[in-house]
Amino acid sequence: MKTNQEIEKLILSKIEYYNFYVALEGAVGDWACYVGNRNQTFADVAAYGDKISEEKARELFPEFKHLRWRP
Repeated sequence: MKTNQEIEKLILSKIEYYNFYVALEGAVGDWACYVGNRNQTFADVAAYGDKISEEKARELFPEFKHLRWRP
């Protein structure tokens, strides 16, 4: 049985100008970041947002540096 610490995944968001960025940790030690309009919900950006470049994502979310980027 997994502990809560093993189940918890890193999920962060940021607003920059008119963009809303959502970064999500995956199930296998990887992560990705999506962008949408700042008027969209967190769930909409995560589900339907455009994936951004790894370079921009790492600049916005240094908290994910220990994870592998999801291509």
